[in-house]
Amino acid sequence: MVVAYSFLITKSKSVGGIMVNGNQDALTRLSRENWTALDGIRGTTMSSSVLMYVLIGLFVIIIGYEFSQQTYKNTLISGISRFQFITAKYVMLLISILITIAAYFATVIAVSLILGRHVGTSWAHLMSTTGITTIAVAFFISIVFSIAILTLIVTNSVVISSILIVIFPLAVATIHIFADWNWLKYIDFFGVSNDVSLGKLTISQFGPYLLTCAIILVVCIGVSLLTIREKEL
Repeated sequence: MVVAYSFLITKSKSVGGIMVNGNQDALTRLSRENWTALDGIRGTTMSSSVLMYVLIGLFVIIIGYEFSQQTYKNTLISGISRFQFITAKYVMLLISILITIAAYFATVIAVSLILGRHVGTSWAHLMSTTGITTIAVAFFISIVFSIAILTLIVTNSVVISSILIVIFPLAVATIHIFADWNWLKYIDFFGVSNDVSLGKLTISQFGPYLLTCAIILVVCIGVSLLTIREKEL
């Protein structure tokens, strides 16, 4: 589904998704120009907000169903520790997200080459941009899903945690626009996606964003572990 979505965007040269504060100049330029492979990466990055909701299915399959049905207790009774269980679920979800996002952007390059489009820059720059974009999108999606896992463990409700996945990035992006809270940029998935696609966020500026993602992940894993320890088997 993710590959098909990337294929449609690249082939039709259309930008979609959920944009709370989209760059109109960039959207206009992309809608008028003949796309290069680099334009394809930029267009699909601006459209990547939809991936958050497509990946909800992955979240349910990897961990959501087990907690909603309480079948995770059988796994814990079989001998695996709570730490191993929680860590394995987080790692599995993060790897799955990274692979999915990598496939999403790899499809752009493949389709662009098949259609005979120009690269639009040097291959080194294209690969660098694609790599940064893949990491940025994957890490920011992982923030939302790590918070959703914590919510799932606390509530045992896949519905509540799935609603959080939908609402959280929209709420952060909206508050970031209207409130003068500069720190919100580090967890504003939609804003970062646009900045990366337009080249406003470089490798040298990416450190604080990765650090924020890492801190949130560690905190969520830690609190999740403490929470599941209190649950009765």
